[in-house]
Amino acid sequence: MQRNDRLVFWLGPIPCLFLKKHDDIATVLNQSLDRDFLGATDEWLGKGILTARHEEWTKSRKMLTPAFSSNMLTKYAKVFEKYSFHLVEKLKPVADTGKEIDVWDWLMKANLDAITESSFGVSIQTGGKIGEAFCLAIHDAIKFIVKRFQYPWLISRHLNMIYLHMIGKTNSIHDVKQYPTMVLKQNIKNFQDLQRDDNAPSNDDTSHAIIDLLVRFSFKEPSVTEIRMRDELLQIMGAAIETSPLNMSFLMLMLAMHQDIQQKAYEEVFKIKTDDGTFKPHDIIINMPYVEQCIKETLRMFTPVFHTNRRVHKDILLKDNMIIPANTYVTTFIHFSNYDPDLYKNPEKFDPEHFSEKAVEARPKTSQLSFGYGPRSCLGSKYAMLLIKTQVAHILLNYRISTDVEEFTKTHLKMDISIRSKIGYPIRFTSRRDRSSIMNS
Repeated sequence: MQRNDRLVFWLGPIPCLFLKKHDDIATVLNQSLDRDFLGATDEWLGKGILTARHEEWTKSRKMLTPAFSSNMLTKYAKVFEKYSFHLVEKLKPVADTGKEIDVWDWLMKANLDAITESSFGVSIQTGGKIGEAFCLAIHDAIKFIVKRFQYPWLISRHLNMIYLHMIGKTNSIHDVKQYPTMVLKQNIKNFQDLQRDDNAPSNDDTSHAIIDLLVRFSFKEPSVTEIRMRDELLQIMGAAIETSPLNMSFLMLMLAMHQDIQQKAYEEVFKIKTDDGTFKPHDIIINMPYVEQCIKETLRMFTPVFHTNRRVHKDILLKDNMIIPANTYVTTFIHFSNYDPDLYKNPEKFDPEHFSEKAVEARPKTSQLSFGYGPRSCLGSKYAMLLIKTQVAHILLNYRISTDVEEFTKTHLKMDISIRSKIGYPIRFTSRRDRSSIMNS
């Protein structure tokens, strides 16, 4: 164990610990259930599954687990397919021009549309000006939550509100909540109307979005308030619209840099397409193992959530008999664990074979930390994988991608609340003229 794998210091009277080794991280994540964001998200995204303490988190997980079942994923797949089509169409004017574009903004918009409709059951456009304001405000929410971690004095709610007032952004807090509140009220009314209809379906087969399941749950559990449901939706969205487009942007850059890997992924995609250029949800979920390896390798190298925080509520015994005392504030650096040479051969190299079936079996299960580990691991991991795989399939089927970036190393990364690229995500799109066979692609 290297000395710098653990760093202990004091923040006033609170003991703090930084961890980098996968065994230490997995032990803490498996045994400590209290996340601690120091209230940085409360004004914007409220209190829900991401930030709730253990007791409230248990209730959140009970509410949201059905939203990520296999049945619901199949329904979301239709939404993801629609917006992947939209993305392909929007890229046409920039394809074949020979110019590189930074794909971040394009992917952020496509992800926001897909995530909003699968969460709220309606598109942002149906909200008119309120929807447009929400679209801008959710981006503000992510940006200013990041600032609170960059500038610790903004953790103070009072100082943070003064800062937002000075830059004219206090209205964004209202705007980020107005749209989900409006949609929730309409959804509740619709469900009440269904309750009065003797011929209406009585089960969750009619649910096509996360909001549907939350509203149905609230009628069984009256303690679940409208504000609680709104906050759950906002926290899901806040996490998804930050992480999914980041992972997709890095993935596009890696595929553009590694043409051999891109070709192998394209061949897999081509084999499962239907005659009309679409994909069956089952094939997206099950029959794209190599594309999934590419996504997992991107997550390993560029984990959007590169660290996570826990407040230890009981003593935790690590493998070498070191004890983390209760009430310690622990930050686990998953990013460093993902570059452990004991786990990954050539960790600096983008290599999807790191996630081949054989390679995964050879590593301890505790090494797979990109979606977290233990009880509070990411509930929406399959949802995120489905969204990204659907977008990748449609982009690769329609375009060959390339870039002038020849090398990408850790020096090109910047870290705030997520990992980002300092140089952006410059991609060139070339239409695949003849998709009648792989050889002609």
